[in-house]
Amino acid sequence: MGIPTLQHVKAPDLPAPGAGTVILLAGLTTGRPCWQHQAARLLAECGFRRTALDPLVLDDPYAAWRNGWLDRAETYADLILAWLPLGPWPILRAHRSYHADPLRPPVVVGCAPALGWQVRTRRAIEQRESGLVVHRTLDATVNAAATRLAARTLQSRRPPERHFHPTHRQDVL
Repeated sequence: MGIPTLQHVKAPDLPAPGAGTVILLAGLTTGRPCWQHQAARLLAECGFRRTALDPLVLDDPYAAWRNGWLDRAETYADLILAWLPLGPWPILRAHRSYHADPLRPPVVVGCAPALGWQVRTRRAIEQRESGLVVHRTLDATVNAAATRLAARTLQSRRPPERHFHPTHRQDVL
């Protein structure tokens, strides 16, 4: 058996059951070059040998949103790597969702400093969520994601055990 490699799964496909650790590549899906391919290469260089979910559909950059793939893909994700996010609100929602429910994936975000709309997005995120680091390069964002995944354990993604209160009827729960 050889050394495992990064599995780059593109929309509309989803990972096979038992795919292990999954990173969802979220953010801008238009323009060239495609940052998703570069992120997958950087993840592999960091030693990430599991699955990267990619929303980019070359002939239809909005397909992942229109057909619900992005919502389904998030349920597989152990981490969301967001580069060139489309405004601060999806990032803040994902970050706050994780803090409200640790079974949801954490988010690692980066905004390119040379793009005016990304500078505004970075400022909005930093003003509203001071604890969320916004990286300035794709390389730094990928490295932070790989580091975060290395520290994250499977225990943090297991559903909590269900405890029944003795006065509640268990057959209605």
